[in-house]
Amino acid sequence: MACNVLFVFQITDANQARFEVPHEHVQAPSSPPTGPLKYRLELIQKPFGLKVWRTSPEKLLFDTTIGPLVFADQYLQLSAKLPSHNIYGLGEHVHQTFRHDTNWRTWPIFTRDSFPNGGTHNLYGHYPYFTCLENESGQSFGVFLMNSNAMEVTIQPAPAITYRTIGGVLDFYILVGDTPEAVVDEFTQLIGRPFIPPYWSLGFQLSRWDYGSLDEVKKVVERNRQIGIPYDVQYTDIDYMEDKKIFTYDMEKFKELPQFADYMHGNGQKYIVILDPAVSTGKRLNGPYEALDRGHAAKVWVTEPDGNTPLIGEVWPGETVFPDYTNQACVDWWVDEISRFHKEVKHDALWIDMNEVANFVQGSSKGCAENKLNYPPFTPRESEMHLQQDLFIADTLCMDAKHKWGNHYDVHSLYGASREVFKTNRSMVFTRSSFPGVGKYAGHWLGDNAANWNDIKWAIPGMLEFNLFGVPYIGADICGFFDDSPEELCRRWMQVGAFYPFSRNHNAQGYKVSYGADSLLVKTSKHYLNIRYTLLPYLYTLFYKAHVNGETVLRPMMHEFYSDSKTWGVHNQFLWGAHLLITPVLDPGVENVEAYIPDAIWYDFEKVRPSTRTTVNNGRMLHDFNLNLPADKLGLHLRGGAILPAQRPDVTTTYSRCHPMRLIIALDDSNAASGELFWDDGENKNVPYTGLNSKNFENITVMGVTGAPVSVLVSDGTTTNALTESQVNYDSTRKVKECSIVNVKLCL
Repeated sequence: MACNVLFVFQITDANQARFEVPHEHVQAPSSPPTGPLKYRLELIQKPFGLKVWRTSPEKLLFDTTIGPLVFADQYLQLSAKLPSHNIYGLGEHVHQTFRHDTNWRTWPIFTRDSFPNGGTHNLYGHYPYFTCLENESGQSFGVFLMNSNAMEVTIQPAPAITYRTIGGVLDFYILVGDTPEAVVDEFTQLIGRPFIPPYWSLGFQLSRWDYGSLDEVKKVVERNRQIGIPYDVQYTDIDYMEDKKIFTYDMEKFKELPQFADYMHGNGQKYIVILDPAVSTGKRLNGPYEALDRGHAAKVWVTEPDGNTPLIGEVWPGETVFPDYTNQACVDWWVDEISRFHKEVKHDALWIDMNEVANFVQGSSKGCAENKLNYPPFTPRESEMHLQQDLFIADTLCMDAKHKWGNHYDVHSLYGASREVFKTNRSMVFTRSSFPGVGKYAGHWLGDNAANWNDIKWAIPGMLEFNLFGVPYIGADICGFFDDSPEELCRRWMQVGAFYPFSRNHNAQGYKVSYGADSLLVKTSKHYLNIRYTLLPYLYTLFYKAHVNGETVLRPMMHEFYSDSKTWGVHNQFLWGAHLLITPVLDPGVENVEAYIPDAIWYDFEKVRPSTRTTVNNGRMLHDFNLNLPADKLGLHLRGGAILPAQRPDVTTTYSRCHPMRLIIALDDSNAASGELFWDDGENKNVPYTGLNSKNFENITVMGVTGAPVSVLVSDGTTTNALTESQVNYDSTRKVKECSIVNVKLCL
């Protein structure tokens, strides 16, 4: 890590200990700065203030002298002036645009089980982190307040930001970079690099709350197999459980569940189960609830203020207790129970829900005591409309409940950072609630959205933000979780959802989810999922680069084209890495989309409508471009200068990985292109992989060739061979050269 780009300052109480987030959540640099510093600190004594300057060129980045510092027992406030209105991040909320509105918008941060319906209320994750793009040179910085207490953050026109939090300390990390991507690199070095998901988890996934029975699940699986839709993963929600008790399954409606994973694996597919943290206090139908009994014996529960009596609440199975993940004995119990259940019901991954922590009663079944923890003197607002002074304990635990690390008041927003158990194979866990650092071992979905045109739009800023937060394995419930999804909405959502990093269609109990096998929705879904599967080697490589270099996977346009100020506010288009631009249709009845195309050479990826390649200025596309995207089409454009590794698609990643590889080459202004490929067995950790040596390349497509090639030479690094005329096809209209290659190995 370049240590001279990280500045840390902490404001605490010299006279008494206060809660601090355990530093296992960050990985501060172990070596001193080297070379010239990119920042300098100015300390003002009276009145107290801090100024953080960039030194080259000199610019004031973070100036706390704009307002007073308030440091009281349950109220801490700090304001800072910023150099730019280009502020991105803070979460988790529904932000209707990627770039923040700086006109006095207040965003609360405190994990909640709440619907992402577009208000300013807080949602599942706790992310007091933002990046700021300073200018057209790309210079940027990030600010992370490592504080897990409830807070609100107000963004002001100065531009400025004000933090108000009700506990802990002011533990700030400021990261200075030369580009927005460099700041993400620095932040993920601080909190931990994202995990590499198993290859199969990049395939399309299907879920539903309440299939009713395993027989119905199998009917769904068979229907989708028969129509040939690319499809890797099937889920079961809480209805697979016995009376919604975790670590159980329904012995009647899901009696053959132990064999279901084998049924899926037999067709190259995977099986995922949901798991909630709350544990029922009741007995099982046919005897004791052993997971509960073992938890009692190990004393793993969150307790009442006495530190001994388990706090009782209510979740899906009725009366419940709650594991205390800050207790190592609880972590050991949790891992053991997952291992035991996995031996009984084989499954390939865990989907963890309700871990904000959610509770259907206010605080506990006994209510909560009238004290300053449960009813603090200042309560961060949960929306811009009104204060929720009496609802701080609503839908969660009493704030004076006890954890190993302290009061629930302090650790509430850390609850979602629970741990996973898969130690042999690469982990695959995704969680609804999260805190900075969770991306080291888990992904996330954007929660219980609805089937409407607003939610399809808002998913894009949400996914872009989680890439800033170090959680690139991210997606939204395709077609919407709640409500019937109209065919047009679901069709457009399946098109764009084929390019979510985490691509899953999931919906709620009782809503319409199926359409005819011959419908346009099914046809366009298959088409774009086939493109996804073709490009999975590229997507997988992006995740590798996120893991190693801290790069974003789903990338905002301004990260690549920061010198173009028009990209700073784009939030309805996005990139895969640096090179694939996705332009979806996000409104009903629309077949022409005003897309913004930055200054570069771009190629219509599908090559289906030459009219979309109208160009000006030496082959570059118009910036504001009207794309004709009829009912079955999405905008896909490939940036010149890219070599994308690809593969012949199939109905699962298991089968597609057996096919030969391909290369898609898009030439830039200099008739050059470059690319990378990371490849392993897709699942195992720390296992040497040599399988790429046996991979053949069956096809190479070169876009942007200005004349028919005289000859095409292919080298494996040792020998060079000329392709025959029959192996090369040149399309002069589209300026595309395609080389059909059989049994040729390339030096990568």
